[in-house]
Amino acid sequence: MKSSQRLQAIQSVLALRGRVSVIELAEQYDVAQETIRRDLLKLEKSGIIQKIHGGAISVQYKTEQTLAARFTQDIPQKHALAEIAANLIPPGSTLFIDFGTTTNIFAEHIKHLSDITVFTNSHLIASTLSENSNCEVYVLGGRYDDKIKANMGTMIVENINRYMADFAVIGVGAVDVTNGFSDQNIDEATVARNMIRRSRETIILVDPSKFNRNGVAHVADFSQIDYFVSSEMPDAELCAMLEQNGVKLKV
Repeated sequence: MKSSQRLQAIQSVLALRGRVSVIELAEQYDVAQETIRRDLLKLEKSGIIQKIHGGAISVQYKTEQTLAARFTQDIPQKHALAEIAANLIPPGSTLFIDFGTTTNIFAEHIKHLSDITVFTNSHLIASTLSENSNCEVYVLGGRYDDKIKANMGTMIVENINRYMADFAVIGVGAVDVTNGFSDQNIDEATVARNMIRRSRETIILVDPSKFNRNGVAHVADFSQIDYFVSSEMPDAELCAMLEQNGVKLKV
């Protein structure tokens, strides 16, 4: 089987099953495991898959993980960084908060603040913050996606552009010194980009599992960010990039 045929076959398997392992592909196509690793690297560079330990998953599979599954991942780290980020928000602030499991946990940490105004596309975040009568919450309208309980699409961008905020609080799916901040979901990245553009300062929430990774959709360059918040220190190269761009690191 030619390399191009094998690449197409791997894509077909991923489309059907969502994930594959290097070992099974090597056996199935009677090639060395290193050959399969090179194939997966080519597909990852094309934005079709994401490599994981021992194999790969399709981008489609990753973005269609259930919301319940996403809420069970890296919970202690997300609470730790959410608490750090919450301390950056003074009473009386206006915020954009995008959809995400990390930003939802962040909302739990700010719901006690007084006189804050929040614009969000997440129905879960809106529900969390509405427990505080001193918090004024606006749900940005758009196409409703029941899988993630949030509004998406072009209409929401129009709504974002009507407002200004003191802070955009954004959770991202990946950060890399070469490509900046990105996400696996194109719609979510579009919402985040526009929230950043309409805010005076931007706080990026990054749990350590997202370090040195790339998504398919660009969210922001380092120069656009004011605060990088995580529960662990990034590596030296990433720290140097933050310092070079004047981004305040909060750990």
